[in-house]
Amino acid sequence: MIEHVIGVALAALAIALGALKPDLFELDGPRRVRKALLVLATAVGVALALGILRVPRTAESPIAWRTDIEAALADARATGRPAIVDTGAKWCAACKKLEEKTFTDAEVAAALAGHVAIRVDMTDFDPAQERLARLGIAVPALPRVMFFLPDGRENPGAVLTDYERPRDFVRRVRDAATWRERPRSPVEAWLGDRGLAVAVLLVFVAGIGVSLTPCVFPMVPITLTAVSGMSRGDPSGALPLRQRAVRSAAFVGGMVVTYTVLGVVTALLGKGFGSWLQHPAVTLTMAALFAALAASYLKFFPLDLPASVKARLARRRGGLAGLAVFGGATGIVAAPCAGPVVVGILALVGSAGSVALGAGLMLAFALGLGLLFFVLGMSTALFARLPRGGAWMERVEIAFAVALLVVAIHYATLGLA
Repeated sequence: MIEHVIGVALAALAIALGALKPDLFELDGPRRVRKALLVLATAVGVALALGILRVPRTAESPIAWRTDIEAALADARATGRPAIVDTGAKWCAACKKLEEKTFTDAEVAAALAGHVAIRVDMTDFDPAQERLARLGIAVPALPRVMFFLPDGRENPGAVLTDYERPRDFVRRVRDAATWRERPRSPVEAWLGDRGLAVAVLLVFVAGIGVSLTPCVFPMVPITLTAVSGMSRGDPSGALPLRQRAVRSAAFVGGMVVTYTVLGVVTALLGKGFGSWLQHPAVTLTMAALFAALAASYLKFFPLDLPASVKARLARRRGGLAGLAVFGGATGIVAAPCAGPVVVGILALVGSAGSVALGAGLMLAFALGLGLLFFVLGMSTALFARLPRGGAWMERVEIAFAVALLVVAIHYATLGLA
């Protein structure tokens, strides 16, 4: 696509002009702004190349969608016609991809020619979910495309819960004409085929992976100053081992409580975490946060605690409740960087509706996410060896700034859609 070509060209040009040059400490105000613009151009190019940022399409769907779902379903039953119900939202990336690519395809439109096509806007998720629940239709997460037989029964075996290419969707439409029992969900498949232990292990490993992302890295020095009492590269203020262990456990415990509660609430409500994580108010806030973190990497302001605060933290002997709250907040900040991981886990938990499963999977994820913080908090040697500077580290930090800006662009596109 043209966006990919433009994106690669833009990123390459910005890099050629010095976007990744390790000169952050040599730049004055105007040149620092120019550097930031080059880094932003690189991020925009990457976002275009990855399809995160797209040129708006003017193509309209050839399908005559209805929005009056109650009357439309009644008409379908009265006339003996099958129906399709597409539920989506402005903040749902997969929903928009379905609308732009699949439902504008001529073959898809032809396959749906005999259907009553219904589209429900669930941007305001809770009221829309309640409206559908009154019709006996459950929508735990988005996207969700459902098929109804001419007699009014929903075909549970034909439900679509993610983006699907036009040619695959055409086959789905044809298969939906016959009744099929509900297939096993991904959670049920994993538990049935491989067992709970494997599922928990995979989620734990996913948490470790999230802790190594650029979104979490900026939090490490600040967090570990509070946990261990020492600054990066300076172990002189380190607290005793036993106290570091207790404080590290309190910090990770805050993450565990936060994610476990999210898992339980998701299971009880039966809807995906993305239904509110991707609300415009949340996504725009996250976009601003990641842009600020990128600006910190570009040395517009230091992302660190004042020396006086560090000194107080080093002398402090309590504050475990505060550390737990700090851990919970750090977990929330880290979660959006793992968008597909966290949203995916909670969407599956919502579909399964099991409180024990929701608590268990999110507990495992939180322990994986907190492992890096716990290990560094316990080991003064590892924390003291965290890289502090040098040309190679500047390039890494600039690359992190690019990655953070790509994430910011992703959330901004969701919030402004």
